[in-house]
Amino acid sequence: MVEIKDLHLSLVGGAGPVNILRGIDLQIEAGQTVSIVGPSGAGKTTLLMALSGLERPTDGIIQVAGVNLHQLNEDGLARFRRRHIGIVFQSFHLVPTMTAL
Repeated sequence: MVEIKDLHLSLVGGAGPVNILRGIDLQIEAGQTVSIVGPSGAGKTTLLMALSGLERPTDGIIQVAGVNLHQLNEDGLARFRRRHIGIVFQSFHLVPTMTAL
C-alpha cells in the first residue's frame, strides 16, 4: 500500500540547506497500523507531508496505492489526495463563510 525507498528531503533555510529526511525506507501493507513517533523536529510532519504529496522530496521514491507520486503534477497530486489521503492538520484554518456542503 505504501512504499518509500531512500527518501531524502532538504529545505533551504536562512543558514542554508537543512537535511530533514535522510534515506528513509518504509513499507506499510494494507491493513497495517503504523505510528510515527519522535522528538520535535525529527521530521515526522515532513514525512507525512511528503507521503501526501504536499512536499516534494529531494530524492527517493514514494508509492502509495501503486502510484508513484513523483510522476504526478500538482493537479494529479490534488486528485490523488482527494481519492486516497485524509489529512487532519494540527492547526487548521476554517473559512467562516463556507460550510461542509
